[in-house]
Amino acid sequence: MKKLLLFGLLLLCGQLLFSQQRINKNELETLNRQLKQRPLLLDNDADFKSNANAEKWQNESAVILCQKTTFDFDRKGMSAGKRIGRNVWGVLFAIPTLGTSLLLANSGSETKMLIEETERRKLLLKDKFALEQYSILYFRLDAEGDAFAARVIKSDGSIETVELQEAIKVEDIRNIPNLFRSYTDNRFNSVYRPEYYKVAVPNLEEGDVIEYEFRNFNTRQYDYNPNYKEFDPIYYLCNRDMPVAKQVIEVVTEDDKYFIGYKSLKGAPDFQQKTANGKKVYRWEDAARDKMSDTRFVNDFIEMPSIKFQVIYARNNSKNFVWFKNESEMKNDISDAELAEKAKTFWFQPEKLQSTGDYMSGLKADMDQTVKTIFKSLKKKGITEGSDEEYARKAYYLIRSQTLYNNWSDYAFAKIFSALLAEKKLDHEIIVTSSNLKTSLPKVAFTQELAWLVKFKNKYYCNPGEHLNPEDIPVFLAGNNAIRFRNDNSKTPVSAEVIPLSDTSSNVLKTQLKTSLDGSNLTLAIDKNVEARGLIRDDMIEEALALTPYMEGDYRNYDGMGMWDGLTAKQEDKAVESFNELKKQWKEEKPDMMKAMAENEYGHNVEKYNSFRVVQDGRAYKKRQLRYSESFILSDMTARAGDDLLVALPALIGQQTKISKDEKNRVVPADVRYPRTLEWYIVFPIPAGYTVKGIDGLTQHVANDYAAFNSTAKVENNNLVIEVSKTYKAKYFDLQQWPKLMEVLEAAYNFSQSRVVLKKQ
Repeated sequence: MKKLLLFGLLLLCGQLLFSQQRINKNELETLNRQLKQRPLLLDNDADFKSNANAEKWQNESAVILCQKTTFDFDRKGMSAGKRIGRNVWGVLFAIPTLGTSLLLANSGSETKMLIEETERRKLLLKDKFALEQYSILYFRLDAEGDAFAARVIKSDGSIETVELQEAIKVEDIRNIPNLFRSYTDNRFNSVYRPEYYKVAVPNLEEGDVIEYEFRNFNTRQYDYNPNYKEFDPIYYLCNRDMPVAKQVIEVVTEDDKYFIGYKSLKGAPDFQQKTANGKKVYRWEDAARDKMSDTRFVNDFIEMPSIKFQVIYARNNSKNFVWFKNESEMKNDISDAELAEKAKTFWFQPEKLQSTGDYMSGLKADMDQTVKTIFKSLKKKGITEGSDEEYARKAYYLIRSQTLYNNWSDYAFAKIFSALLAEKKLDHEIIVTSSNLKTSLPKVAFTQELAWLVKFKNKYYCNPGEHLNPEDIPVFLAGNNAIRFRNDNSKTPVSAEVIPLSDTSSNVLKTQLKTSLDGSNLTLAIDKNVEARGLIRDDMIEEALALTPYMEGDYRNYDGMGMWDGLTAKQEDKAVESFNELKKQWKEEKPDMMKAMAENEYGHNVEKYNSFRVVQDGRAYKKRQLRYSESFILSDMTARAGDDLLVALPALIGQQTKISKDEKNRVVPADVRYPRTLEWYIVFPIPAGYTVKGIDGLTQHVANDYAAFNSTAKVENNNLVIEVSKTYKAKYFDLQQWPKLMEVLEAAYNFSQSRVVLKKQ
């Protein structure tokens, strides 16, 4: 069985190496067949028949006339919704798990739930800016049943269908606008990288209406209890970056075994329940929402009107929301005392709770067996005989080697790590908080909103995911309010806790750029070295390490799980051969990805991308800094003024925030996520026959209690050397502090627009 499974994996890996960039004939035929069986953009939907409210926004660039999102929650067999099978990383990570990840992904209808999400939007495009913004449409073709359709309604009422034959694959899926992504889709990561396509919409004109609709099938696995399941919460913002005349959410469930819990925030409407075609339908409707007044530095779900909801399936037909007695209680804020009581019950008496599989997700065996296996491995390697700190670190890395493949939940991590510390009778505490990107503790409404950490010797250990080191605190937990209690005694009191927020000296990005003009003095060659540490590293590491075999040496460096553990010598040879082929493919694809990132960072075309190299992956306790180097050529970096040259060297600090007139007066606080320091060191050899003029204007100093921008420029050994630093001294800036932050942002933007004058001698 193992050999046959491995052969299938290797065969599939080989097929993946020859994937096409343009949508192919088979995919088009499948898509057209789906649309024929279940059409999109139906004309009989009453929600899309009226545009009356659009007249309110005469001066806006674009208006969403109507958008409607429908969620159909239904436990079904997997005739639809399964992965099509083109995901390179998903296949790769099936190898170390001996294929169990693929096997489980295609079996067990009792434990798998299918969510059909359909989203339809109708937009009025009123000026050239809007035409540019929506001249490209994106759609996913990754699971069986995925479908997409689009059309343009001209001002004379005629309809032009958007043809998809020329759609091309999206190389960097991180750049896909949220308007084209489904809410119930999994987060993009190294394991899950679904295939998206983009298509150009021809002949758009001012006054056109563009309408598109997509249908995505997303699945959730519930291994522990098919009788009770909690779907992941869904978060929906009321305001958009353009006005919304009408917006609708409909949650359709098959029978009375499904229930919905929700919380409306900042004045958002409530759901209304009705019955349609024998099914329960929860409908949410909102109208005449103005566009967001503040779009930058906004913690959306904390500051803006929104609704969050969760669907629960209970076969016993009871509305038992685990933590809450009923839907009404869920809508109320929760006190620290209530949170403490519920969290301790959750930790110490899990048998009292409905077992859904969510809380221990990622574990391939029960908790006791998992702890026993990991501890045995640590003992075999002699790690249990070392210092307590070393034991904790090695246990953490061994867990990381498994979460890399299996995506453990926070709760599963905390339970396992706590149990491993308890094996050596090491005192520690449990920390409970929530993601600061989704909610604050008083607004918690679902158990999935909680984050679980372990505190040992005054250090915090968080779910490592793919990249965290011991004692690293991720961005979404840094600075949060939390509660704390002992791991082994439910009678001890619960204490309030504030998770540390690191400072400007801990979160640093250093960029060194050696530059030179080509012979024609038109393009700029860049040799770039980057070092990132702290929370900046966390922000950058996934992009930097994507399409690189960063996991290859983990087991050697951190006593983790080897990629080929459990395979015979012959199987390992085949797996290594296949993996080497994949690495060749990644080596070809990585430059394209980094080229797109460089163009996005600098706002200039990359004429040629030469190389990328990871110097240090930042995934080691003693080498936490992420370091990489790259080399490329930027075009359109120079302009002529007679015989003189103007060179956009200051643009090498990247595109800076331009504050528009409308943004100067904010209505919500500014949240820059964490304090940090950004540094650039630019070296530019002065071309023969030229001298540098006017560099005094490149020396600036703007600083206050909240932020700072500093730059200097000087000539050394016929090199122009520019040093720049930009500092955010806090995470959160209230409305009174915003003008001070704005001073620094404007200084940085103005500097980035400067030019260096090369005077012809």
